[in-house]
Amino acid sequence: MMTNLPLEVPPSPPRWSRIPFDIFEDVQGREKRPRFGEPKSMTCISDIPETILALIFSCISDTRSRNAVSLVCIEWYSLERATRTSLCLRGSVSDLYLIPRSFQAVESLDLSHCSPWGYSLFQSIPERAVLVGQVLSQAFPKVKYMTIYVRDGRDIDMVACFWSNLQSLKLVRWHQRPTHFEEASGYGMEFRFLMQSCKSLRSLDLSEFYCWTEDIPPALMVEPFVSRSLHSLNLLNVSLEGFKAVELGAIASACPNLEDLRIVLVFDSRFVDFVDDEALLHLGVSCKKLKVLHLIDTAAFVDAQTDREDAFGNEDAQISRAGLEGVFEALPLLEDLAIVLSQNVRDAKSALEVLASKCKKLKSLCLGRFHGLCNGPQPNGIAMCKGLKSLTIKFCQDLTNLDLIAISLGCTGLQKLALHSCKEITRSGLRSLVRQLRNSLVDVQVTCCLQLDAVDTLWALQPIQNTISKLLLDYQLNPDHLAREQEDAHRCQSFCNLSTCENAQRVHNESVQSFSSSINSQKYSINGSNRESSRNLLDLNFAPPCTEQCEGFKNSDIMNMHGCSTDGIAFSSVGAESDGIHGSRDHASSSACRDASDRLSNHDFNSEMHGLSEFGNPAFSLAFREGEWSMLKSLALWIPIGELLSSLPVMGLQFCPSLREVQIKVEGDCRACPKPKVRKAGLSTLALYKAISKLTLDCSETVGYALSAPQGHMELSLWERWYLQGIESVKLQELDYWPPQDRDANRRGLSLPSSGLISQCATLRKLIIHGTINEHLLRMFTKMPNLRDVQLRLDYYPAPEVELNTETRADACRRFEAALAERGFPD
Repeated sequence: MMTNLPLEVPPSPPRWSRIPFDIFEDVQGREKRPRFGEPKSMTCISDIPETILALIFSCISDTRSRNAVSLVCIEWYSLERATRTSLCLRGSVSDLYLIPRSFQAVESLDLSHCSPWGYSLFQSIPERAVLVGQVLSQAFPKVKYMTIYVRDGRDIDMVACFWSNLQSLKLVRWHQRPTHFEEASGYGMEFRFLMQSCKSLRSLDLSEFYCWTEDIPPALMVEPFVSRSLHSLNLLNVSLEGFKAVELGAIASACPNLEDLRIVLVFDSRFVDFVDDEALLHLGVSCKKLKVLHLIDTAAFVDAQTDREDAFGNEDAQISRAGLEGVFEALPLLEDLAIVLSQNVRDAKSALEVLASKCKKLKSLCLGRFHGLCNGPQPNGIAMCKGLKSLTIKFCQDLTNLDLIAISLGCTGLQKLALHSCKEITRSGLRSLVRQLRNSLVDVQVTCCLQLDAVDTLWALQPIQNTISKLLLDYQLNPDHLAREQEDAHRCQSFCNLSTCENAQRVHNESVQSFSSSINSQKYSINGSNRESSRNLLDLNFAPPCTEQCEGFKNSDIMNMHGCSTDGIAFSSVGAESDGIHGSRDHASSSACRDASDRLSNHDFNSEMHGLSEFGNPAFSLAFREGEWSMLKSLALWIPIGELLSSLPVMGLQFCPSLREVQIKVEGDCRACPKPKVRKAGLSTLALYKAISKLTLDCSETVGYALSAPQGHMELSLWERWYLQGIESVKLQELDYWPPQDRDANRRGLSLPSSGLISQCATLRKLIIHGTINEHLLRMFTKMPNLRDVQLRLDYYPAPEVELNTETRADACRRFEAALAERGFPD
């Protein structure tokens, strides 16, 4: 029997459930708004948990940004200090109370820049040497990676005593190796206590530590356990002599677990016990875990700009293809390989193919004096290394345009390309490679290539003009380019004073003469007379003075009215990227002549003005000169002595909105260079780049008359003034400056004119001088309002010992730093 149960009516849904979702969110938002008079609830970044904030702070790498973060509040100050893992300590250790004690989490500590530079960190206060070590070890208890300047074995012993848990150590010493201490009487005794105390040592960097090559093998044999645990050993700049075969074998036997080895060797067969195939094979068999291997010849270690004509010798190295193949087969884990010799290795294609087949993880390759790298245009030889990200080729006398094409087809992921002293490559071959690698190539270095001057190199890089970030090139111009610039400037002036018909007739006549002279011209050579003419022609105003008067005509149109390029090859707007590779110069010249005749048959003035630029040097085209290098952040220039910087924008580098760092290296003998006819080198040209903040001006390889010069020449102080004039107009925050040197006196110091010019940089915050300076000149820098850090580094060998004058005296540096701190800092 069934009973009648009451039916349960489900409750009606709430009123808000029948509201559409988007309207419901808006209603909820209005309901959460505080009423009038009620306090507003605010959520700010301080409400983020401390753990997340610590992760955010740890991602900040810029030092000034971290310092700004630490000034927000006490909580952020403590959190920033607790998350900082890297620190470079400046100032004088004589003021122990100024050593910061809040960086307890620092793991990487750099003490090599403490003031005064070059003095012992512990022995600067002999009676408190142990106290200095104790204070530093308590302030930074978790240090695992350290860089420190040491003068003798006692400093190394102090490091090993207070930081026995070090995993990585870099020692810096530019002074001579001491021989009068008892612990330095034997080979390798300076490192004895270090190897015995630091059982966790995994990396030892002596690339800036001067000692004898005989010191290294005995030091590694003191504690075999520590030597077998080493993974990284850098011996690139230990001595000017280089390691011999026996010493290389001892190092390889003592450190069988090395993964990173960088060493300077003696490959020259004229020396006793030079490195040959047997020594390299022993290295490959002993150290099978090597991932990074840099073998640099002693003569090739100093990478100076050699004479372009005499850069290639006839001597062959005692390194055979069979020996190289054996080394490559024994080291299958290689990722970074550099072999730079001072003698030739010929027909290296087969050995490089073995390298490509055995070392599948190879990403970086640097070869010096290797010839026969490949045989283009099909990929073979070096082009078979398909995983390469970085490729450096030095002193290759048979590298051609076809080989560059083969490399671009084989190494499709190449990001960095460096070409040094490759005399057969031209702008057309380089442009073909760049166009093929335009999606990956971001770092290019082209130096001492006989057929590539600055203009040709920049034009060849046009396909990656918007993506390249680093660029190094010779600031060396073809004198023919400069002569054309001067001729165009005079032509522009004359156009302002002629009627249109007269202008058209003059363009017609001068173009015929220009084409005929271009066809008969030969390949230029850079000799003394042309170099002298280039210096005189560089003093040009590349923006013609009559620009404002010439309505309807552009500067670039007037400056691009030539028929053939300087080397006799004509480039049109369509076929410019593919010429000169398979064709000959005669064919190119004849086609240029035919195109010129067709062009000159048209007497329309506007077509002459805008069309003749297609037959001129493509580097001077309007599209190239007004192009923007939007991603270029670092620009490095090698400049021979006497050249001007004023033509930098006209070469095509006028628009670089992201350029932050410029490196300029000046080389040459001022004694062979006459007095310039202009008053300054044109450093003010860098003011065009609004984002520039750092300038490195290296005149260390510039030598000249230190005190007095013959008539018609200048001494070093006047050369310094010539190069530094105009620096006050550049908004720099950091300046790295190497003054020129007097090699006879082993002195590199700042002069009165250079000190006065540098002191006019109002925005400069950090100044590094790689040399000495008198104290009264040092006082001039106290007038710079934003200057916070001045470092004097004598980082050239041999660094001068303590002198009796005020140049390198420690008290002079302390007095200047006290005056700078007393003046105060605006921020």
